[in-house]
Amino acid sequence: CCEKEASKINNFFAEKLAETLRLFEPLKKELNRIEQNHQSQHDMSSTILILDDSQGGGNGRIRSDRTLLAPLSAPNSFRTWLGQMKPRKSVETKQKLQRERTQNRKVNELKAAFSEFYLMLVLLKNYQTLNSSGFRKILAKHDKLYLMTSGDEWWKVHIESAPFQTSNRIDTLMVQVEDLYTNSFENGDRKRAIQRLHIPPLEEKQSHLVTFRVGVFVGILCLLIPMVFILSNTLQKSQSGKLLAWRPALHLYRSSFLVILHIIFVGINIYGWSHSGVNHVLIFEIDPRNHLTYQRLLEIGTFLMVLWFLSFIAFIISSYYDVRPFAQPLAFVILLILLLINPIQIFYYQSRLWFLKNLGRVFLSPYFHVDFTGFWLGDQLISLDLVFFDLQYFICFYMNDVDWTRPTEKHGVFCSDWSQFLLQTIFILLPSWFRFAQCIRRYRDTKAKFPHLANAGKYASTVLVAATNALRRAAIVEYQSRRAANPFLYLWFISSLISSTYKLIWDFKMDYGLFDKNASENKYLREQIIYSSKAYYYVAIIENIAFRYIWIINIFLYFDTSAAEYADIVGFSFGIIEIFRRFIWNFFRLENEHLNNCGEFRAVRDISIQKTVTVASGYSTRLERLGTISNLGNEHNPKRHHTITTGEQVTTTEKYRKTTIRSATLNNENISLQNLTTATHRNQVNDLSEIVEASSDTMPTSNSLVLVNPNYHRTLST
Repeated sequence: CCEKEASKINNFFAEKLAETLRLFEPLKKELNRIEQNHQSQHDMSSTILILDDSQGGGNGRIRSDRTLLAPLSAPNSFRTWLGQMKPRKSVETKQKLQRERTQNRKVNELKAAFSEFYLMLVLLKNYQTLNSSGFRKILAKHDKLYLMTSGDEWWKVHIESAPFQTSNRIDTLMVQVEDLYTNSFENGDRKRAIQRLHIPPLEEKQSHLVTFRVGVFVGILCLLIPMVFILSNTLQKSQSGKLLAWRPALHLYRSSFLVILHIIFVGINIYGWSHSGVNHVLIFEIDPRNHLTYQRLLEIGTFLMVLWFLSFIAFIISSYYDVRPFAQPLAFVILLILLLINPIQIFYYQSRLWFLKNLGRVFLSPYFHVDFTGFWLGDQLISLDLVFFDLQYFICFYMNDVDWTRPTEKHGVFCSDWSQFLLQTIFILLPSWFRFAQCIRRYRDTKAKFPHLANAGKYASTVLVAATNALRRAAIVEYQSRRAANPFLYLWFISSLISSTYKLIWDFKMDYGLFDKNASENKYLREQIIYSSKAYYYVAIIENIAFRYIWIINIFLYFDTSAAEYADIVGFSFGIIEIFRRFIWNFFRLENEHLNNCGEFRAVRDISIQKTVTVASGYSTRLERLGTISNLGNEHNPKRHHTITTGEQVTTTEKYRKTTIRSATLNNENISLQNLTTATHRNQVNDLSEIVEASSDTMPTSNSLVLVNPNYHRTLST
């Protein structure tokens, strides 16, 4: 058995090392091309200045401008000449800036490519170390248990001479990458280069200062929450005798509360993913060297929650003194927007920029390629539908309540009767439209009817639910005395039942990947699970069923006229429940995506760079993509998951497929990498250089290195 496992490891290591050597060449060539292009531009500029200086009596810069930019028949008028010169200089300046921006972009792309390539080398090095340590411990335990020395003898025969044990090519490549990065990008500062190339583990060290601030904010919240209840019960009337307008306040404040609560829940999600080994950094394709940790996200959430409670307390006090109380929720919302779009590079500027960029791609879903981050963010907006619903109330309130002292009875044309329900329906359908458009775009890009069109149908069912619900609410006045005769009630019930069932099945089968027929040990679950207890999965199943059908409570409230007074509070409670359901959903959705990545041996991002346009030739070609890997945005589970063993065991896949070295196409000819596996197994090649040389001519140039990263993935026991 050990010999079979050693053969698998040798084959896999040989394949990945050969891919690594092949991928290193285009990176070095692109680096040389950029350096040559930069030097050529510098030499050309110097030559022009020298020639013009020799012809212009030492005034090289002015002479150069007149010679190269002025027309052949330049008028004598200085004003005419100046009018012609300014736009030409402006064009030259713009072209120069454009060239500089293009050059900087290419350099940044190449730096990112070298960083990802270095990560590949680290993973492959870890693969060597992990398997060597696994064999050593297994054989040592064998000899100790059976009081034998056969394990040590087997080690000397099969492992000491194995390619994955003896090869030092990875160490050599790592040194070469460090040298190139140091000399080309960091001006010889090796320490800085190593810091740039280093990737921190998922379980990052905690910042004591951030932890302290989170604790302070939580402590403040423990004081503010009871204070809100005390003040709301004490100051129910203002000094002029007016009642506290708690219903408008609820509409104006609950949306921002849900957004902040969602931020806190996502911070807890990141904590759970990091400690369970779910590589959310890779899944979301965020910068592994610079991103928000769960601590900082919790700090942001608790800080904003403190501001929310302070604003609400200010609303209560200003209502008591009749000092424009409704200016408080508006000021708070404006503050949130300014914190998000603030162009100054403070308050996590890069993270805000990343969020705004992906949010903009969601809003313009049909026009951009959809990745995992895009449709995950769209799903988060689905759970914030109450925020979009209250958007109509927020706009209409501040358009009509001009004095901001009390709710007004005057309404605009879009804020009353049927137009009000229409506007609410349009706003609440926006998140579903975003996801629907993303599914259609995915179908356009992949031509796969399933799952994309089926998923689009799920979101299309929401349109019928929202439309029938708006008609039901609009017809309440007409059927006030005989509510059971409202025909839209039954249409809404049927459409909601179909939509909820549709979404529930999709959650379990496609998003969670549960109820897998091959899950022998994990009944009703899937073949592989990451979280420590099966109870988490069973509780999540029950929770999802209950929360998907919680809208049925609205039927009882519809017939109970005395409960209509609390309809807004019930809706707020439903919004909190939906946020919590999405919080649980996030854990299992990313776990499923993480297992898909493990099944595809994917541990690094897909990076593509473009060849630099040379000054002499002027041609431009696109460099081949560094990797042909599984689509990160897959919304379903196309392949079975593979097993990752603990650090004390040999890292293998549960189902080793002979097609691990996949086929690819080069120059329109199908060339199979299976030859490498066959040659290695048949000839028992011990010299790894022979494998690399034999495979360098037959391997495609578009395969990326994808490994199970022992640092990035919490391992499971087989």
